[in-house]
This record gives sequence, structure tokens and C-alpha cells, in this order.
Amino acid sequence: MCMQQPRSDPNRLLTAGLMASVIANVGSWVIHRFSAALLLLLLLATAGCAARHQPITIPVAGASLYVDDGGRDGVPVLFIHGNGGSSAQWRAQLDHLRGSGRRAIAMDLPGFGRSAAPLNADMSLAAMASAIDQATNTLGLDRFVIVGHSYGGAVVAKYAAMHPQKVAGVVYVDAAAVTLPLTTEQTAQLGAAIRADKRGIVQAMFAPMLKASSESVRQEVLASAKRTPADVFIAALTSLTAYDAKALVAAYQGPRLAIVAADLETPMSFQKQFPEIDAVRLSGAGHWLMLDKPVEVNAAIDTFIAKVR
Repeated sequence: MCMQQPRSDPNRLLTAGLMASVIANVGSWVIHRFSAALLLLLLLATAGCAARHQPITIPVAGASLYVDDGGRDGVPVLFIHGNGGSSAQWRAQLDHLRGSGRRAIAMDLPGFGRSAAPLNADMSLAAMASAIDQATNTLGLDRFVIVGHSYGGAVVAKYAAMHPQKVAGVVYVDAAAVTLPLTTEQTAQLGAAIRADKRGIVQAMFAPMLKASSESVRQEVLASAKRTPADVFIAALTSLTAYDAKALVAAYQGPRLAIVAADLETPMSFQKQFPEIDAVRLSGAGHWLMLDKPVEVNAAIDTFIAKVR
């Protein structure tokens, strides 16, 4: 079992060094061997703790925001999920980055996963960006890389446009790239249809995007969407009717990367709408690239953040 340590423990290295010094001066070979083994176990245990996550809840807009925070070093990386998703969909990326010591954080947007919906029912992109800003301020994140998937890419674009001074770089993972072209009447009709048959509508919407995914990924994505309240799912989806993708993406001109599903490419895809942004195209994967191709997504993020200063 990993021994629990405070998040900031300036005495850890001093303690380890002191133990090493004591061991080096023990005369008994038996005691030396036993103590050396004990020290090794201690160092391995504390190293494991540094990579473990620290789930916390942050008050935001009269509700609460669930955050999975872990790791310590380097420019932090913040992950934002898509519609129907949660922070759990980034677990492979969190584990990978924390394994190298880097601080990596994922949050459940208001209304999703383990985060409560806002009391004022505001699910606009601006409200989501505001929730992220409140959370990052609480976490003490002054400057970080932010990664957004699908609808979360629109949220990230809004955040980066509003707070460019805090953003060290943006990674768009098969992100939303266009305005959802619905009239007010069509928006109302879509909402009514989802409320009447959320499971059927969501499965029909997601099926083409999951065609190349494994059955386990398909089941995970649909289960997460099922847990998402209908009104939250509808509000997130229809918020894209006000998404000015061209203006928001262009507003942030710092380091940017797109990681995209090559098999799902259409003229409306992010890489087609924003050809000026470097893109890593992954084949044999569905829309949820971080679940379908975790190794490849991790490698692309590693390469990107290595260039961020």
C-alpha cells in the first residue's frame, strides 16, 4: 500500500538522504542489507505516491466541480472531456504524464461525471470556461497546457480566447470545428427528441463515430453518455449553435496541435477547417482517440509539450 504524503513535503529528500547516510555507516552487514532494502521500498513507495491522483471537489457557481489532480513537475497539463464524457476518459493520459512526474489534471465539467450542474442552469461555453478558470485559480495553475476533446475542444477554444495569458499551449483532440447549424425551432425539436428517447438518439449520433472503436470503448462511451443527465447533454450540444469556431480558435495564437481521427475526416473536420494548425492523424480509431489509441495520443502530447516553454 502506498504511504500517504502531503502534496508538498520539502523534507522528503532530506529524510531519504539522512537514511542513506545512516545505512552507509552501519557496521553490521546484515543490518546494512536490511536497511538498504527498507530504504529502497520507502523510495519506491514515495515515488508511487507522487504519481497517484488526488481527487478533490471545488466550489464553482454555487455547485461543485470534481477534479482529478496528480503529479508535481513541469508545465501542468489540463484535460477537458467532450459531451457525455468525464475526466475518467483521460486516465491513460493522466497515468502516462504522472508516471514521468509531470502534473496532470482532468476535471468533470459542470453537470458531467461527478460534478454538480450549475444552479443557474447556465451551460454556455462562456460558463464552462468560467468554471475552468475558477478551478485553475483554486488549484494554483498560473500557466498550463490545455487539452480538449470534441465539444470540450470548443470549451477549450473559448477558455484560451478569454485567458490567453494562462495558456502555454492548446491541444485539440478531434475537436468541434464548426457552428451547429440549427434554427431555434430545430434546437427545440432536437431537445424534445433527446428527452423522449435519449438512449436511442445518443446511440444513433455516436454510432458512426464509434465504428472503428473496440467493443470495450464503445460500451464505455455509451455508459458515460447514459449517466449524463438529458438536460446537460442537450445544453452542451445546443451550446454549439453559438460557437464561433473561426474567431475563437484564431484568438489564441500560441502553440497549438490537433490530434484527429483520420478515418472520420470530412470537410467539417478540425484539420480541414484549420489547416494552419499542425495535425497528427491517427488511423484505425474512432472519435474517442484517447481511448482507442492511448499510446499514440500520449506520444503526440509528449512531443508537443516538449516544445512548450
